[in-house]
Amino acid sequence: MNSFEESAQHSADAEPRTPRYTSFSEAFDTARNDASSMAREAAPKLKDALAGAAHDIAYGAAFGACFAACFAKELMPSAVRDALRRGARAGRNAAEKAAEPMTSAACDMPPPLAT
Repeated sequence: MNSFEESAQHSADAEPRTPRYTSFSEAFDTARNDASSMAREAAPKLKDALAGAAHDIAYGAAFGACFAACFAKELMPSAVRDALRRGARAGRNAAEKAAEPMTSAACDMPPPLAT
């Protein structure tokens, strides 16, 4: 005799089960309580998993950005790096000059015509 036949005979001999709950409200309350307790158990695990994932993503993004910048810096010829430094310095000087207060001669000019 195989296990399928045994289980079929065993289930046929078993008495029919009576309903576990007497009302829908009782079943709903039990389900709500069970779900609430399972959620309380799962929340710390989920929180740890999300925190770990956020840490890994932030680390990967920072590592990727720094690695790419350092790699590009090493590949770039020194003449190009010097030109970028001079351009950055010139841009900073131009921004500082533009941020200085205007002299009285510049204030005497009329405003541009409105279109």
